[in-house]
Amino acid sequence: MNENYEKTIEEFIARKKKNLTYFKTYRPELYDFFAEFEPSDSEVVISPETQDVDLVVGGESVYRGVAKAYSIQEVKRFLAENPREKKMVTSSPTFSGASAGNRFASYFLLKAIARSNLTKEQFSGYYRGDSFPSVIFLGCGLAYHIEELIRTSKVIDAIVFEPNAEVFYLTLFTVDWEAICSKFRGKGQSISFCIATSDDQENVRRVLGAKLSESVPLYPYFSIYYNHLGRSELYEVAKDLERDLPIIGANWGHYDFELRGLKNVIFNMKAGGNYLQRERSVLSDVPVIVVGSGPSIDQRISDIRKARDRVVVVSAGTGLRALLVNGIRPDFHVELDADYMIYEMLKDLSELHGLAGITLIASISVNPLVQSLFERHSFFFPKKSYIPLFFGVTDSNFDYCNPTCTNAALVLSYEIGYRNIYLFGTDYGQKTKEAHHSKYSVYGNEKSSEFSSQFRKEMHGSNEKRPLFPVPGVDGGTVLTRADYYSAKRSVEQFLAEVPTPADGLQVFNCSDGAEIEGVSWLSKESFLRDVLGRDAGDESREKGCLDLSTSPLPNEDLSKKLRDLSEEIRSSAQHFSSILRHSRLEGRSDLIVASNEVRSYLNRVGAHSGRESSVTVQLIGWQMMKGTIQRFLQIGMCHGLACKSDDELVEFSKKWRDVFVQFLASLPRHFDSVVFRDCAPEEDSMTSSRLVNPEPGVPSEWDSD
Repeated sequence: MNENYEKTIEEFIARKKKNLTYFKTYRPELYDFFAEFEPSDSEVVISPETQDVDLVVGGESVYRGVAKAYSIQEVKRFLAENPREKKMVTSSPTFSGASAGNRFASYFLLKAIARSNLTKEQFSGYYRGDSFPSVIFLGCGLAYHIEELIRTSKVIDAIVFEPNAEVFYLTLFTVDWEAICSKFRGKGQSISFCIATSDDQENVRRVLGAKLSESVPLYPYFSIYYNHLGRSELYEVAKDLERDLPIIGANWGHYDFELRGLKNVIFNMKAGGNYLQRERSVLSDVPVIVVGSGPSIDQRISDIRKARDRVVVVSAGTGLRALLVNGIRPDFHVELDADYMIYEMLKDLSELHGLAGITLIASISVNPLVQSLFERHSFFFPKKSYIPLFFGVTDSNFDYCNPTCTNAALVLSYEIGYRNIYLFGTDYGQKTKEAHHSKYSVYGNEKSSEFSSQFRKEMHGSNEKRPLFPVPGVDGGTVLTRADYYSAKRSVEQFLAEVPTPADGLQVFNCSDGAEIEGVSWLSKESFLRDVLGRDAGDESREKGCLDLSTSPLPNEDLSKKLRDLSEEIRSSAQHFSSILRHSRLEGRSDLIVASNEVRSYLNRVGAHSGRESSVTVQLIGWQMMKGTIQRFLQIGMCHGLACKSDDELVEFSKKWRDVFVQFLASLPRHFDSVVFRDCAPEEDSMTSSRLVNPEPGVPSEWDSD
């Protein structure tokens, strides 16, 4: 028995060495972490008599000595619970009419949807066929279940998630990871690993959430959780992450949106100016009021008026109108959106009320006509973009500024140096379907101008059409919110979770009567006024509280070389995507999933070892430009295809979808060049002098090869 035991030990040690050798070449990030790793609380217990093993964590047996046998039976249960004929009921497809098709990419996307015969009424789920599109292994244990599932079933994409690094380390002794990974070497197949370095629940949530967002659109449409050992805490984290599905939907982005922003940046960089630095040489506890245009601002505007001389006021986006029509002039105004509509709104306000004395702080991608309306302005670079890296500004990027101006206003107030911040009109929800903005905002009818009246008519119904869902309100009940507002609320919560308080001294209070913001205390009218008016104004007057902005000049350089490199990256990527699609078989469900996953994998293959010829910086900005639209094409293809009950119907749609996708890719480089290298003034450029919802010249006739 000793001889058998020693032989088994030798086999386990040899397997670990083999796995590390494999990881060193093909998964270097895993090798770097585990090469010298030593577990302190977990171990593998070998039983040569039963030819089975156990995992012991914290002195507790996990498998009761039968890890292999348990895992085999668990896989059988998983397959029995997920037979091929069982429909996957997740998120619904996108249907025609969901968005306008009057811009280049959106036109082709709606054209692809139009190739489908599926209707909302007909949709009842997805049919995966003989393969699993995506399996998310929640917990790797000793990984025998992973080994068994891929031996018995075809899994196209797998995510191996383990919240305990010690447990994953022990799999080096138990399974042959090279053999497992070799099962995913087929065209369009993929396996990835996600190991949390801390099993703290918030860290687990963050790490898993980041990983799942990388697998869009397989997640959330076609992913199945494999909950190893029935670990309720992991499954609860995974299901809790589904709360943030609206965020994924709100943050996909798309080519038309990104291109418009890039063109604005080009104009702004050429015009020059200053950008905001992340220097907090002076901190101030003078109260700052961030003002959005949520409906509750109407009931609390008098609070701001009473406290005006004791506070700094920062208006965010459409919150500016609510302030100005009530006779309150902010110190700073923050703009984030790149659309021409922002210029129209601000121009209207400038003509009605004047913008003198207000300092504009605008995203570098804001419409280039906006800053001409203000006496003073500074740009800022949001971190959730590769534009700063592309243009060589890497020293002062600001995180959590998206998706709304109120997010940017909060973050920038903090970064400027203010430490007592009160949120007004940041409702992130509404009590009724109709009350989505302040009556004083451009969406309201109180004291409206000719422009705002016309704007309201043009936008009539657009807010009401957006899907609403309930979230907890500040009053203990619920309010209705939508994807972009919920995303904004979550962004505030995530930002505050990362601020090093209380050492940093930041205090944020919610003075809006809408959605509850986790971790932020709500203040009533009386509490706010008592807090602010009870302060000793002394030397901390509002004027002295307005800190000087620390800025640097924008880089002054020729942008043409960078833009030519980006043009070539987009051309090369489009050709590669097109080649994948044209050489894909598309004769069944598995073929459609494989082709889509191959495109997705190449899309996300960015970095030093990507195989692409361009620099990493150019790869990243190219990925940012194309990502959203490529993902949407894949979503349309897989959703409408796998929703077909008939294989013949699926094949017919798949090939029509591919034709439209290839048409888009063939036209993409020429369209990009026609916009980026167009040499004219901003007011003469159709990309910057019209709204994104307005028709783009040449769409569809110039770009349609039908």
